[in-house]
Amino acid sequence: MPKKTFLLLLFIMFLSMTGYGIVLPVLPYFAEELGLTSFQMSSLITGWAFTQFLVLPLWGKIIDKVGRKPVLLFGMVGFGIAFVLMILAESYWQLLSIRIIGAILSSGTLPAVLALVADTNDDQTRGAAMSKMSAANGIGFLVGPAVGSAFVPFGITIPFIVAGVLSLITIPFVALFIQEPSKNNQGQEQIPITKSLVYSFKPGYFMLFMITLGISISISSILGILGYFMIEKFDSSATLTGWAFTAQSAAAVIVQIFLMSWLYRHINEESITKYGIIITAVGFLFLVLPVHVSFVFIGVFIIGVGQALIRPTLLTLLSKKEDLGRGMVMSLHGAYDSLGRSIGPLIAGWLFMVNEIAPFIMSCILCLILFLIMLSQDVKLYRFENKSKEV
Repeated sequence: MPKKTFLLLLFIMFLSMTGYGIVLPVLPYFAEELGLTSFQMSSLITGWAFTQFLVLPLWGKIIDKVGRKPVLLFGMVGFGIAFVLMILAESYWQLLSIRIIGAILSSGTLPAVLALVADTNDDQTRGAAMSKMSAANGIGFLVGPAVGSAFVPFGITIPFIVAGVLSLITIPFVALFIQEPSKNNQGQEQIPITKSLVYSFKPGYFMLFMITLGISISISSILGILGYFMIEKFDSSATLTGWAFTAQSAAAVIVQIFLMSWLYRHINEESITKYGIIITAVGFLFLVLPVHVSFVFIGVFIIGVGQALIRPTLLTLLSKKEDLGRGMVMSLHGAYDSLGRSIGPLIAGWLFMVNEIAPFIMSCILCLILFLIMLSQDVKLYRFENKSKEV
């Protein structure tokens, strides 16, 4: 990939995630103004995520058949419109409907970008490229909450307008400077969607998708509940909540920019994933024992480190699979991630009503289960290799 094209994709990822991050610390307070419960607040995140889970396989098919650039353009338009429309919502059902429509229109954006990156990098450079894309994602998410908190004094709906505008201004850049790859691994594009879904249960795919799902469930508990948790436990403001999200993103960015390239040269990708899962579990332990608000910041910082290790590594491992077009593979990854983000906030919202730390206990246990699953997989592979040698 030409350097200027890669830099533009990094910039697009940064702007789009800045728009997403802007509204995250503000949404609980906007929901509170409408008189919503913590469960209804969580369902706003769930509605967006579950809709993505349903439509992403279709977008994967379109990406591999029509191309990466058209889907990227369409997705950025939908993303911007969805945020602008949120300021018109006056009830829970209006807000939920707008979130669902926005998810339908914009869900193809991220897998289109990732497919472009995977198409234009070989196995040796793809891991580092995916980490840089994740870093751009993290920087946008890092900047977003801080910007959102800064705009709150001008009105609770102003961050939504800013998020929509940031998404829309990326469109001319995509139209002018992004080129469709001449070869984009579309050899399997004629496979029906239903048959493509079966691949997620085949060896080589299943464990990677299950880790994606499990990590998404655990981390999404923060997205829906952290604001309520900090209000309940420490009487925090929207600004302080925004800084907590910023700390999580800062950790991910630091690791992805300064550490991931070195790790890929010295450690295999499966081991990096295991380290990331354990580190994430440790982060949730700090949220379980929040004797002071500083424990929250330490916890989300550690969770950000774990995320930085897991997410780009899973994408790299999946991008090496050649059974499906990369648009479909990236979309299936996004679908499982979205399924986790739809289940996680609902579970966390319900557990929060039982006990304020229960969502974080659940997330910690889930991470430990994923780690044990990876260890059992290593044991099975070790036994298989030894048996093969004996034969």
